[in-house]
Amino acid sequence: MYTKEQLDFAYKYPFSEEGKIIIRELEPKGIDQKHLIIGRARVEEALEKGKIDYVAMEYGKADFVIGYVYARMLVSALKSPGSTTRYAAAEAARAADALMKDNDVNLLRLAREVGIEVAKENTDSFSLNFAQFLANAPIEQDYTLANHKLNRGVVTLDRYQTIKTLGIAITKSIMRGLPIKASEMPKTVLEYSREIRIPVAKVELREGPDSIYWIDKLLATPIFDARHRTVNLILAPYLVTIKGMPVEKAAEKISNYIALCKTVNPDTKITDRYIRYQCEYAKSHGLKPLSLARARTELGGSIDFDIVFGGSAEQKGDGK
Repeated sequence: MYTKEQLDFAYKYPFSEEGKIIIRELEPKGIDQKHLIIGRARVEEALEKGKIDYVAMEYGKADFVIGYVYARMLVSALKSPGSTTRYAAAEAARAADALMKDNDVNLLRLAREVGIEVAKENTDSFSLNFAQFLANAPIEQDYTLANHKLNRGVVTLDRYQTIKTLGIAITKSIMRGLPIKASEMPKTVLEYSREIRIPVAKVELREGPDSIYWIDKLLATPIFDARHRTVNLILAPYLVTIKGMPVEKAAEKISNYIALCKTVNPDTKITDRYIRYQCEYAKSHGLKPLSLARARTELGGSIDFDIVFGGSAEQKGDGK
């Protein structure tokens, strides 16, 4: 039987090895309506808010852990890559919130579980492998390598930065095995998924220079597919022609974005050489990015724009 310590850890981090232990021991033989409700609430909160709130609680932890299993099935049943991505990132955000309140022993323990080599340096300082830092650092100015101490292949971060970096690795861990195939899920779960409410963005198409503001939102959101066309039709023309960035800076920003996209789907053949070529081409030809309307038409089958914009209007998923 699992211990209280294992349950506490699993409640905070249900994707962990402790979570798997609890799930194996408590997973009911049939579909439990209570767990379906918990799973649905978890998915809807993730899609609506972009994060799942971490709340310290004394009771119901085991049900919450089992609810995580149901949430994975329910979000898979939506058959929406954007929804799956947003859900995984929301679970990772919840785990990061829990880590902020947790002790360093558990921080290091969870880092090992998601494949990151983290070492404690001093009271509020940690070090991690340079390559792992590059693969997991958030795309923010504070996480550029120039802002961090690098010594013998090791990068030093404070506690907050370490947890933010772990958040990307946690997202990757949660994405493993997602989406679950419909053939591997109970019919009851597939039917129940049709009741899940999916946020739909209301985006105004404004005239003038603000008409391309939506691309900044895209740059902050990883996409599952269509990366090549996104680079040459949207990002390179936007950063070089509209923003006026030098080719080198634009190429670096796009490379960082592709690294972010790899957290939700590592399968891509985009190279730094390809990115630089597209930036140079956009500059030499004065290319402009696709409008949002054209992007929806040409890429809407591969990019879930409603999830990218994270709107508040709602519709029901068809579960198909």
